[in-house]
Amino acid sequence: MKSFKPVLFVLVVIALVVLVVQNLEVFMHEESLKLNILVWSDQTRPVPLSVYFLGFFLAGLLISYFYGLSERFKAKKTLNNHMETIHKLQEEVTVLKSPPVEEQPTPPEESESS
Repeated sequence: MKSFKPVLFVLVVIALVVLVVQNLEVFMHEESLKLNILVWSDQTRPVPLSVYFLGFFLAGLLISYFYGLSERFKAKKTLNNHMETIHKLQEEVTVLKSPPVEEQPTPPEESESS
């Protein structure tokens, strides 16, 4: 499995490079974004499509990263709780496995008779 991930990564990178090289004119075609609201309209300057692809790809990465961040915090908290429980149980097991402490006989109390 350790060697499968790098091979898969290299194959994906090669496929993306081939895709971009074969469609270079499409990725370099410039387009502008237009926004037309009832009271206001605006248009950006022309930008190559590759910039839009990279921008939306990075936006998706950031969204998935921050979504997964909360899950990681929850998992870390749960893991810490479980580790604390494990340590408590291990301490209890060591106490139960240790030999019992022998009770020392107590000397009888002397009564005060005079």
